[in-house]
Amino acid sequence: MADSPGARWALLLCLPLAACSAETADLAPLDWQRVDGPGPGGSVLGLGSAGAFDERGNFTVRAFLDGSVYRLYYGGSDASDPTGNGSCPGINGTHWRIGTAESADGLTWTRVAGSATGGAVLDNGSATDFDSQITYRPFVLKDGSLYRMWFNGSTKFFNCPTGTRADNRRIGYAESSDGVAWTKLYDGGGPGGSVLPLGGAGAIDEQQVGYVWVLQDGPEYKMYYSANDASNNWRVGLAVSRDARSWTKVPGKLAGGAVLGLGAPGSLDGACAYQPAVVKERDQLYRMWYRGCSGASNAGPSGGSIGYAESNDGITWVKIPQPGPAGAALGAGPAGRFDAAGLTTPSVFRDAQGWVMYYAGFDPTGRFLTGVARARP
Repeated sequence: MADSPGARWALLLCLPLAACSAETADLAPLDWQRVDGPGPGGSVLGLGSAGAFDERGNFTVRAFLDGSVYRLYYGGSDASDPTGNGSCPGINGTHWRIGTAESADGLTWTRVAGSATGGAVLDNGSATDFDSQITYRPFVLKDGSLYRMWFNGSTKFFNCPTGTRADNRRIGYAESSDGVAWTKLYDGGGPGGSVLPLGGAGAIDEQQVGYVWVLQDGPEYKMYYSANDASNNWRVGLAVSRDARSWTKVPGKLAGGAVLGLGAPGSLDGACAYQPAVVKERDQLYRMWYRGCSGASNAGPSGGSIGYAESNDGITWVKIPQPGPAGAALGAGPAGRFDAAGLTTPSVFRDAQGWVMYYAGFDPTGRFLTGVARARP
């Protein structure tokens, strides 16, 4: 094993876990560096135009390389005020929908207008659907010629009035043949035809589920989903499927069946550990980047940086401190940047240049935009 800080940390953390080995313990930490984009504060995608579905913000992102084209799917906040009181600024109390953009170089993006409200590609559901108010956090998987999308849906306003929670998120599913025109399928096993049922009393996913990452792993699909308990704590759970439609939860070894849990109080993920991005780099090496929060607000987790973990089997994960602040892989940006107040929803993959991470960041005013960081292999 290499005698490096990352290797020594990983060895100490792996000692209690039989599933850990030097296959994951001797990796040198990736050195993530922000890449300034053409948008405000170094972001790669600015705000949408007046009347657009993303007029106030873009966030909860998924990016991947589709042949020679980089594709970005993201949630967007419009300028609506469904409460009618005009007292909730920024993205609070607005409708969120899903849009897409594409790029030839991964840095300069062009929005692709959809047929839904304000140019979105996926709209809110009807008044009786689980996604009537919020439709966001898309995860898109190119599966042969079919594009599959899993997304978050909710019937509640977020943080409007201040301090309220959109605490009934569910996982929706849609399909497309071209990545732009989508059809929702409300035929899952969860509430209202959503994808996953909630857990029972005391479960890590008793209150809500969302923020998924789906990995094709041989004949199996693995869904890493964010699980929210009755105390509003977010962790990562796992479900598996053979057809990407019917899912079975797989209990992890941590409390409540989580595969990734909260850190110690005051640590980078002491208040939340969720929104996973998972890459299977080779046999017996899975990498996970996730959002960690060190503190909480009355509306849920606040702030945010990107934590990192590794696994040999995709079920038992070991958190490994990275070179960033408090052991983060990537922390909040400096003053003046679009991500100076925190980070959320990492989306990680490899291209010809190495590792690339797209993520949403926000500034002290609560404006959410999309950025990118890179690391050499």
